[in-house]
Amino acid sequence: MTPEAIVFDLDGTLADTAADICAALNDALATRGYDPLDAADVRLMIGKGPKILVERACKHLGVYPASALVNALTEQFVRCYARQGNGLSSLFESVDECLDELTARGIPFAVCSNKPHEFCVSLLTDLGVADRFSAIQGSGQGLPKKPDPAMLHRVLKKMGVAAEKALYVGDSETDVATARAAGIPVALVEYGYTSIPARELGADRVIPSLDQLLAGPPPLQSTA
Repeated sequence: MTPEAIVFDLDGTLADTAADICAALNDALATRGYDPLDAADVRLMIGKGPKILVERACKHLGVYPASALVNALTEQFVRCYARQGNGLSSLFESVDECLDELTARGIPFAVCSNKPHEFCVSLLTDLGVADRFSAIQGSGQGLPKKPDPAMLHRVLKKMGVAAEKALYVGDSETDVATARAAGIPVALVEYGYTSIPARELGADRVIPSLDQLLAGPPPLQSTA
């Protein structure tokens, strides 16, 4: 069944933002004298918002992530990321084609991300696609982060679409858990920010690229 609406995760699904996030994170870590992290390692830390990113970075560095340190580094990371901007970020291959196809079919689409809301808007604006989305929902605004379904429910309400008639598209275990909590079918892309292969995360469908989102192959079952 063709969904009546699509809601996308952002980092690791629509946009490759790891280089900008890594640069800002390393700038923040440098203020405390910590060694920089490799982009490949940071790529697998992305997904649950800035605070979890910092906690994962500290653990990777062998630093005990006391709450005061995490809070300070998180605030510094947010400042660095705002200053860093999105110059190293880009849409993944086939995203434009996917959005064009959805538009041609009259299927509205939105974003639901743990990235702070203002950063979601600025990223999509810098990438030239912000005005194509029916709704953009980032973290903050009094809502808990994914995998809590509150943000996703808000997006669906804005779009006027019932959960069972929509599709959530992401790249990680968090996205699957969010969709399940919200009662919405979920598809994962294979290229995202996860150390566990997408096919092992229990999604209803796994696709190699977003230009296959509306193609006809049957759902793929998890091998987990």
